[in-house]
Amino acid sequence: MPRNNPETGSQDVSFDRERRRHPRHQVKDLPIHLDGQAPLRVRDLSRSGACFFSETPLRMMTHLRFGFDLPQSDGSTAHAEGEGVVVRCERLSPALGHYEIALFFQELDHDAERIIRDYLSVNH
Repeated sequence: MPRNNPETGSQDVSFDRERRRHPRHQVKDLPIHLDGQAPLRVRDLSRSGACFFSETPLRMMTHLRFGFDLPQSDGSTAHAEGEGVVVRCERLSPALGHYEIALFFQELDHDAERIIRDYLSVNH
């Protein structure tokens, strides 16, 4: 199905093909922090990226610093952060100013990959 490009208003007629190396997992009540901004709500997470909601669009290929505080089985949280790039930004509805944004993880800080992997294996 064609998708609208929020930057140009034109439709992207490329077909959706599953190109992900790691499966996505739906998450509940998981915030993502971008470049020190207020947290945004994550829709799904994988070992290589995250999809989240924003009230403002982000340009494709924008580099961002991100962080998660992931709940652990013992009730504590583990902090994972890194750098990523915006690979998709779609307006959810023409009537709403809400966007779904996909972020590909380019670089994860020490232990962040393990923290994310462990969180996904325990919670999904």
